[in-house]
Amino acid sequence: FLLGFFSFFSIFAQKIKKKEIDKFTKAEVIETSLETMYSVNLLGTGWCNKFEFQIRRTDGMYTMPANILMNKVVKYTENDGVTFLLDNDDTVDLKTTFTGIGGEAYAKGYWFRTSFLLTESDVEKLKKNKVTAIRINYIDGHYDKDIKENKQDLIQRSLMLFENIK
Repeated sequence: FLLGFFSFFSIFAQKIKKKEIDKFTKAEVIETSLETMYSVNLLGTGWCNKFEFQIRRTDGMYTMPANILMNKVVKYTENDGVTFLLDNDDTVDLKTTFTGIGGEAYAKGYWFRTSFLLTESDVEKLKKNKVTAIRINYIDGHYDKDIKENKQDLIQRSLMLFENIK
């Protein structure tokens, strides 16, 4: 019974999804599984918001590929991105590396697929602190979402997966 119980939950555990050498660039690419920071579907109406991310390390440089679902089409420029509010009241601002318009329709929302560059300072802050809230910044506004306690350490745990990779 216990083996089945732990096996069931290990299916959903964060893990390294990819570890390979890029055949063109010869760069080592390591990538975590996709995780959901928050997901909102208002009473089954289809009105939804979601933030999914993974961490990728390419030859020592960290990025955060992300999928952002908003309830309207929004435009992102090089000045837009996300701000994470940490449990020590510090913030981490990440700018999008992709610009454009979120437009892949899903229910009553629209996906924007992007990536954020993580500096060494960003990585250190995110390893040491939990994310308590997120602000999605786009050209004509922002969307704020508090993060549930059981999701606040998702980025921390994703980054820690890289600690023991040989």
